[in-house]
Amino acid sequence: METIPKTDCQKVGFFRKTHGVHGEVVLEFDEQFEYSVEESDRFFVELDGLLVPFFVEKDGFRFRSSKTAIVKFDWVDDEKYAKRLIGASAYLFHTEIIDEQDENESTFEGLMLIDSKLGEIGVIDHVDDYSGNIVFTVSYRGEELLIPFHEEMLVSYSESEGTLTLNLPDGLIDA
Repeated sequence: METIPKTDCQKVGFFRKTHGVHGEVVLEFDEQFEYSVEESDRFFVELDGLLVPFFVEKDGFRFRSSKTAIVKFDWVDDEKYAKRLIGASAYLFHTEIIDEQDENESTFEGLMLIDSKLGEIGVIDHVDDYSGNIVFTVSYRGEELLIPFHEEMLVSYSESEGTLTLNLPDGLIDA
């Protein structure tokens, strides 16, 4: 039996706790590995000093937050078995690590967000992608504001002017 060398792998997180009674576990990962863990259909779990492959069930991965996900592995069907994974580190091959930001997200960060009705809202500080749902973090009147984004809201985008104009839903921002 051949083992998987740790030198070929990158630790992406660990299993914090079980979730429910059907063998699901909560994977806590570094934010820089968000895309890597989302795309992976298998994780190497460190058990007794060895990296053991565990395969994610079809539709067995869903984000819980920007740093945690609920994972359901093949053949892990109850809480008792899942508890053995708690505290174990999760690894992926170095070749499976995806850059932390995709092109679209880095394009939006730093742009002035403008609402077509209210005017300037603020600079986009951060962009999150929650399974295809884009959310901008903007400082507005000293408060952190989360703005969901969908292409249908787009009025205009000017990279040269550094602006993104949206038609935000009524009531999203207290004017």
